[in-house]
This record gives sequence, structure tokens and C-alpha cells, in this order.
Amino acid sequence: MGTNNTKEQHSRKISFRNNSDRLLSTEQLREERISTASNDTSSTSSTNKFKYIEGRRFHNWPDTHYDLPNDDIEVDRLHLEHFLIRDVWQSNFSSPIHEKLLSGCNVLDVGCGPGAWCLDMATQYKNSKFTGLDISPIFPTEIKPRNTIFQECQILEGIPYKNQTFDFCHMRFMFPSFDENQWRTYVINEVSRVLKIGGYFEISEYRLCENTGPILQRLFDLRCEMMMNIGRNPNIASLLGEFMRDTNLFEEIIYEEKVIDTGSWAGKIGEAARDDVFTRMHAIKPALMNHIRYSGLGISSEDYDEMLNQCIEEFNEYKTYFVTCRWYGKKIKNNPS
Repeated sequence: MGTNNTKEQHSRKISFRNNSDRLLSTEQLREERISTASNDTSSTSSTNKFKYIEGRRFHNWPDTHYDLPNDDIEVDRLHLEHFLIRDVWQSNFSSPIHEKLLSGCNVLDVGCGPGAWCLDMATQYKNSKFTGLDISPIFPTEIKPRNTIFQECQILEGIPYKNQTFDFCHMRFMFPSFDENQWRTYVINEVSRVLKIGGYFEISEYRLCENTGPILQRLFDLRCEMMMNIGRNPNIASLLGEFMRDTNLFEEIIYEEKVIDTGSWAGKIGEAARDDVFTRMHAIKPALMNHIRYSGLGISSEDYDEMLNQCIEEFNEYKTYFVTCRWYGKKIKNNPS
């Protein structure tokens, strides 16, 4: 949980040393998704690429647990979340690579989702090439800047690129995707493998809301229980720097964080943050209700919706906030063979 010092200091940095050419409009993105969905209709039925739970669409990879859907509603939330994070940070990254991006380099976004980060970056840095990978093919395939490539990929089966291909590797909000052991022993090492010596690896994550009212806290506790049941660590954001450091591949690892006040009490940014949390909690409802029913907790679907609606006032009453953080480091040597 947060401390008063964290709340008062909205940005801090800690250093650890170790032994088409424009941003797409919402309308264009919708048209592209409709086109992609139409093209995927036959393959979806034949390969069972998706599954539907309580009217929401989820990916259907075997032995892969992820509690958020991949339908149009979630894609819209992810795009809005991207601009919220960019506005709070006033940047899309913290690594010192601006000049290299201007001159031209290769960038990888792991877990790109609908591609919002790649599309935004590709529009700003036209000389660089951006590759986005995601388990769900919800990214644009036709209407996109010329310097972007998107590929469907299950990261746990390996990144389909040679060693030292990219100058900058980026991941954001991937903590529900992997268990703690996968993060520690595989994910960070595999992404580092395709990163060039001298390149930067940056991981952005968030911590669950703090200063929460009793109803929202109850829902968060239930989600944490659900995640821990499948080996996920809800507090993984605080460990990522340690995992990066343990690889012994990085010269220096920097930590930065920013607090995002949540609720109408915090103005326009607060309203956007509230909507992001609210729609995220709606998005995980199918998975969380399955956990609730299995646990015999007696919370109905209607109860869940009512609890979420009551959280709106709690945001303001308790002055809720959450913390987003970035870990980044410069690679200094190759991965062990």
C-alpha cells in the first residue's frame, strides 16, 4: 500500500547500479477493427481463437490465463488509457533514447494490445521502425503508419526475432499476463535477448488503487485472490527492477513513478482515471464472477454492478489514487548462451 510520502511526491526517481504517417482517428481505428473482425470470422470458428464469456470476447490460447477481454469495448478502453498515461507522464517513455529515435532505430513493443503506443510513437518518430507483438490480433493491419508492423505472438513461446535486433524494447501493463516465476526466469530474459547491447529496456506497470473505500477494496481483494490462485503476483510492479537487476545484463536500472489521482475531485485527469478503473473493473467481471461463484461468496452479477456504481462516490470520498511506474535500464552484455 502507499505511504503519505508517496502521495505527496507525485514523481520520484531511484537509480540502482549492479556487479500512413499520422495518428489514426478513433473512427479510422473502428473501421479497421470492423474490417479485421470481418476477415477473421472464418478463422475464428476453425481455430477457436476466441471464447465468449457473459457477452465479452477473450483470447483462447491453451494454458494461458488473462482476466481482461479483447473485444471492441476493451480496445476503446486501452486507447483512452494510453492517452491518460501519456498526459500524466507528459511522455511515452523515460529511457534516454529520444535522439536515437529521431535519427532512426528499431523498437519493439511487447504486449502491444491495439497498438496505441506504437501508433503514437510511429507518428512522432517517422525515421524509426516500430514492431508490436500481442497474443490477441486486435491491432490494425491495414490503416496504420508505414513504419509500424504488428504480429500475433505468444511471448512464452519465444519472440520471433534474432538476438540483438532492437534498439529499444518496451512493455506496459503486462502484470496479469505472467506468473512471478515466468517474469523472473523467462520473460525479462527473452525480451533482453532481442535487445542490442547499448539499447534500453523499459517496463511500465501500475499498482492497485490506494486510499480506497470499503466496496472498491473488497473488489480489489477478490481480484487479488483470483490472481494469486493462478500464480499471479498483484504486487509484481515492485519487483520488476529486482528481476531486471538479477539478469546481470544491465549497467543501471532506473525507477520512476507518478501518482494519478482518481475521481472527479481531481479534475479532468481524475475523471479519466476514474473511468479507466471503472471500465477495467467491468472488463474483468466475467473472470471475477467465475471466481466469486466458485468461492461461494454469494455475490450476484447484479450485486457486482451495484458495487461498482457505489465506487464512483467512494473515489471522491476517500481521495483514491493509483501509482504508475517505469523501470528502465541499458543493456551492457549479451544473454548467456
